Amino acid sequence: MPMKSLKFSSRITVFTILFTVVFYFLHVSDFYNQRVIMADLGGVPWLYASLGTLFSIIAGFIMQKEWENWNNLVDAIKGEVETLRELWLWSRQFSTEFRCTFEKAIKDYLRSMIDFGLMQSERGKRNPNIEESLSAFYDTMFDTFQRYPEFAATTFSIYTKLISYRSQRIRYGAHHIPPSIRRMFLFSTSLMTFLSFFIGIKNIHLDYMFTLAVALLTFIIYLVIDDLDNPFTPGSWHVTNDDYKELLADMQQAPAKAGAFASVEDISHAS
Repeated sequence: MPMKSLKFSSRITVFTILFTVVFYFLHVSDFYNQRVIMADLGGVPWLYASLGTLFSIIAGFIMQKEWENWNNLVDAIKGEVETLRELWLWSRQFSTEFRCTFEKAIKDYLRSMIDFGLMQSERGKRNPNIEESLSAFYDTMFDTFQRYPEFAATTFSIYTKLISYRSQRIRYGAHHIPPSIRRMFLFSTSLMTFLSFFIGIKNIHLDYMFTLAVALLTFIIYLVIDDLDNPFTPGSWHVTNDDYKELLADMQQAPAKAGAFASVEDISHAS
């Protein structure tokens, strides 16, 4: 089973078990001569502390960038959904017939996003189904300008925000750690974990607790950065399409609640 498919707690458990097994064979069995290591500690702890400082700088820099990108991505997705909701509510100013056409365009776009959108964002690609829905959306906008010129400025302003948030979602979703930096960070994590075995303490129980704590902290930092770098891949932290589903559900339930709404054009026709 791929490590990414395991839950965060499960990955921690697997790591702890593997670490414990290695620790046992190194520190308890005859495979590892603890006396030699304990007799030659010298400046090893200080050297390890220096490596730990370098690792902290690297990890802190990467995590800060990944967290900033994560926040920007979440803001872009929420902004896109809220702009679609704003367009939906604004469409109630139109006639019933045109309002239905307008809402259909929004629903088609939402369905395309739910089925295809987010995974394509991770690759920085534009899905043909979404592009088709967006094209139909644009045609509906053009019809709005022709039928309701008095609403054109506001409608276009909201639509422009939608396109802006969509572009931000695609851009931030496609940001990943460069391969060279990812390899360097993976090597640093492995090095910190491996060298922790050789920081000996006379009390075997204290030795186990401290080395496990250092290795676990290093591993957790790696997991957090890996999850943040793959925001659309299921993990401990990942972006979902729940916001799009929620808006689509609200729109599908709206007809039963929207009977009291009527546009100015509907009222004039009725009179």
